Amino acid sequence: MPVNFGRMHPVRVAGVPEPYNLPWHLATEKRRFAEAGIQLQWHTVHEGTGRMCQMLKDGELDMAVLVTEGAVRDILSGGPHRVVSTFVDSALPWGVHVPAASHLHAPGELKGIPYAISRVGSGSHIMAMIHAEHLGWRPSDNDLVVVHNMRGAAERMQHGPPVIFLWETYVTASYVDQGIMRRVDELRAPWPGFVIVAREHFLRDHGPVIDNALAVLREEVKAMKRARLPGRQGPHLVELVMQNAGFSEARAKEWLKHVHWSVAKPRPASFDALVERLRRLELVPANADGPFLR
Repeated sequence: MPVNFGRMHPVRVAGVPEPYNLPWHLATEKRRFAEAGIQLQWHTVHEGTGRMCQMLKDGELDMAVLVTEGAVRDILSGGPHRVVSTFVDSALPWGVHVPAASHLHAPGELKGIPYAISRVGSGSHIMAMIHAEHLGWRPSDNDLVVVHNMRGAAERMQHGPPVIFLWETYVTASYVDQGIMRRVDELRAPWPGFVIVAREHFLRDHGPVIDNALAVLREEVKAMKRARLPGRQGPHLVELVMQNAGFSEARAKEWLKHVHWSVAKPRPASFDALVERLRRLELVPANADGPFLR
């Protein structure tokens, strides 16, 4: 359970504008962080994990919610932060998208097509490299088109030669519905979708504050899980997802079926497959074996 320290501790946290971060927003609205002596300063970062890793390095953030691929890759490449907790244990559904107006309709037609990525080191970059490996090729830097965010990807899909873009299936669904993108495949990696990281300096100097913030978040996740039980205000949670993400009721219900939040101590073995893949794709130094967990 959270402990009140008797004074407010500011904590700067960032995440993407996606419904996965709903527990943070609900706990903030209920003043759960404030009641635990935490002045939570939430930053929404549209550019994703790669940008948040840079913000952590620059001292602009204390903690962040990152896709696991990007978090582990950045830390093993020297990023001064550590994974302090799991957040979304379920695997993310990475949709494989192409321009709707293109001639591309099947996974087998994608080999050699450039990838749009939010930035180097992002989840979209790492998953693009994994997807290309499945197709039997290794993209070079010239095969990567930086588009910064979802809006940039949508713009690029409508202008210029075809590109492939990997992003969370439900988040991109509206662009598919609008006829901007076509989803031709989907990947689900065998590791947790999101983790929570903290800067090493903040972890060293304010470890109990981090533990308190995680305790608040854990209680909110438990409350959300109770709300999903039959007869326990399930529709209310569906409505919250609809409001937060702009999903239809059917899409919100479908999304909730596959999401499993878990604020817990990470299990090192759950990252083994990811670390091995990052080394094989040369996305981390060959001798990268330093600790990335708290």
